[in-house]
Order: sequence, then structure tokens, then C-alpha cells
Amino acid sequence: MKRIFCLLLAVLCLQISAAGTERQMHPAVSRLPRQMVWAWERAEDLRWLPAEVGVAYVALVIELDGRRIHLRPRSRPLLLRSETPLVPVIHVDALWHPSPSLSGKQRDAIVGQVLRLAGAGNQKVVQLDFEVRRSQRAFLEELVKRIRAGLPRDYALSVTALASWCAGDYWLDQLQADEIVPMAFRMGNDDKEIRALLAGQPHFTRERCTTAVGLATDEPPIRVNSLRRYLFSPVPWSEEIWQKNHNLTLF
Repeated sequence: MKRIFCLLLAVLCLQISAAGTERQMHPAVSRLPRQMVWAWERAEDLRWLPAEVGVAYVALVIELDGRRIHLRPRSRPLLLRSETPLVPVIHVDALWHPSPSLSGKQRDAIVGQVLRLAGAGNQKVVQLDFEVRRSQRAFLEELVKRIRAGLPRDYALSVTALASWCAGDYWLDQLQADEIVPMAFRMGNDDKEIRALLAGQPHFTRERCTTAVGLATDEPPIRVNSLRRYLFSPVPWSEEIWQKNHNLTLF
């Protein structure tokens, strides 16, 4: 298994080099498993997962409501084997009504929570999940910049992204994240266009979007040749769901 992984990594590095990517992968990101599952807020028993599969779990939900900030720590149990690679995820929800003020106070609160929870896993990686609107992109850029500056150098920051941000609506060049995970599911009006794009190439070709991808178990599979896949299930994970889906997106 280790030899196969190293070979795949070498092939991917050659592909990225050919595409003109010069950014070096953060060591902590490079050590993450090739396959990760997202464990959302519900109760999950993942003790059956294969040893080489990691878990990115929602550790905290932050709601931005006007000028207010609501913190909702994980309250549902997450059962894992002690050796399972584990990455905490901080999900930020910017409510529509009332729209968040995106104040310095809100920004600093998010930064503080991400830094506080960065060590809640065992991989020295923390993930930020924040789907911003176009008018909120500058806020996300500054937020990521401050988180990255506050993290120890040997810790990595992973950030999820809408798939459109890695396609025709690309804007991520200056985002100071160590890993960007385009979510190629729940794509709304962009679904047909992005599926067609990925059908004609092995992965997203934008510089910041080539090494990881997020996919869902309840949507038609997309065969993407990225180094790492994060899988989302809308219902509690089971061995049956895993077996049906974990190989569908692999070359």
C-alpha cells in the first residue's frame, strides 16, 4: 500500500509540475491519508474504518448573525480507533438574515477558535469550512491570513472551497491556506458545467486546486485524479456506504 501511495504521489507531482504549480506542499498536509471522510455534527461510530483512512470531523460550528457570534461545540459522540488520523473542522455559517457585519470582533473570534482547536486532532492540520458570498471574499482572505500567521509553522491550514472557485470563478491565488479542497458536490447551477470540465481533464487545473477534492456519496461519482479525497455522506456513515463509494472516484 505504501509503495502504491508513493507512486501515485510521484505521478501527481509530475502532473502538477507540468501544470506550472510551484507551491511546495506543507509537510503536515503531505502526511495526511489519501482518503478522508467528513464526520459532520451527528453521532458517528467510525471504529470500522480502514487504518489508512482519516477523519475530518466538525469540532465547532460558528454562526455569524448580524453583529453576534454563536458558538456551537460538537455535542454528538464520535467513536474512533485511537490510531485514526484525525483533523478538526471549524464550520462557519454566515446567516443571510440578518447578514453578518463581518466585523473585526467576528474575525478575531473565528481566528481564536481555529487556533484553539488546531491541536484537537493528531495530524497537526486544522480545516476551515466557510462558504462565503462574493462580497465576503476579502473577509475570508484576511481571516485565512491571520489564522495562518497564528498557527505554529509545523501546523497546516486546510480550507474548503466552492467548486466554482476552482473553475470559471477562480480567485484563490492569494489565499494563504496550505490545502484547498474544492467541494465537487451540491454545486447547484454550476453542476453540469463543472462535471463537463472534470470529464475532460484529470483534476481541477487551477494552481491552488490540484491536490484535493471533496465528493459526496449520494451524487453521481466524479473520477478526479487528485492526491486526496474527502468524502461526505448526508446520512451516518456505515461500512456499506463506504464500500459502495470509496473506490468509485479512484482511477
